[in-house]
Amino acid sequence: TAKGFVFISLEDETGVSNAIVDPDLFERFRLLITEEAFLLIEGEVQNSDRVVLIKTRNIKPLAHAQLLGADSHDFH
Repeated sequence: TAKGFVFISLEDETGVSNAIVDPDLFERFRLLITEEAFLLIEGEVQNSDRVVLIKTRNIKPLAHAQLLGADSHDFH
């Protein structure tokens, strides 16, 4: 955390980005963030110098059944 802000790392085949959660939002969703395996994070995407951040506005649990399977990709 930095000044109470929490950073959640998001990663896929294309790279890593961070969801930034402000202190008030973190307090509202603390249990959800720390206990759920999958999260749906809603917010504003910011892209600056190839660094992608999501300024989080809302967080919801994402049930395993809601996940869509994807074909494997070889990016090399």
